[in-house]
Amino acid sequence: MTIQEAIIFGTKKLHFLERPTLESEILLAFVLKKPRIYLHSHSFKNINPFEEEHFKRLILRRENFEPIEYITEKVSFYGQEFYISNGALIPRPETEILVDVASHIIQSKNCQSIAEIGVGSGIISITLALLHQNKSLEFHASDISPEALFNAYVNIQKFNRSNIALYNSPFLDFNTHQHFDLLLSNPPYIKNKTTLPKPLSFEPPQALFGGDRGDEILHKIILIAKERNIPYVVCEMGYDQKNSIMAFTKNLALKKLEFYQDLSGLDRGFIIEF
Repeated sequence: MTIQEAIIFGTKKLHFLERPTLESEILLAFVLKKPRIYLHSHSFKNINPFEEEHFKRLILRRENFEPIEYITEKVSFYGQEFYISNGALIPRPETEILVDVASHIIQSKNCQSIAEIGVGSGIISITLALLHQNKSLEFHASDISPEALFNAYVNIQKFNRSNIALYNSPFLDFNTHQHFDLLLSNPPYIKNKTTLPKPLSFEPPQALFGGDRGDEILHKIILIAKERNIPYVVCEMGYDQKNSIMAFTKNLALKKLEFYQDLSGLDRGFIIEF
């Protein structure tokens, strides 16, 4: 089988996807450990039987809707390439907006100590650490999942970020005396028992489902910030949870509550100042 024949094979198998040829090329380039441009300049080169079998197995996994990020163990976020595996939620482009919002607060409010609940693969804290390398920031990030913490650890090592500490904890019970200037989270916020598209079945349920209403963890995070005297909170949320957040915070004596939208114009997160 030549490289061109392999790409055609993969394209036909993945015909139901939006970009079957591109995904076929990504998987073949991954198998051959070559950039995609190599495939086009060597289209008539034969691949060996081991490479062919490996490629076909990856195509089968993608044919069964496994996300390509898990197959290649790579995901792009904010212009960087991060490690990702099945134990952590795949970062979405919408979360880059959370990073932008948080980055503005760090800069304008001179934040120094930052907490993240539900660190996942570590992309939020690591990206902010990279964006503000000239500041003496320290990050404390928690997650209940050992697999997610492994992802975060790998990425922290990859980007050589020594100012990010990880904790196996659901919330902020790892250091009761630590003061934080900013609390960040992209928590689970989907309602329990919601039927999801098949690709999401490969992602960890504890990173997706937030309770019987979906907003329970968001409410918990807001209360933690109030109890711990954390002045700023930035959270991602479901597109239909704005009214819930407004009602929950009505009597919490906030200085400010703002919502931000995603690229589709849907409500996607909130900023709280206590």
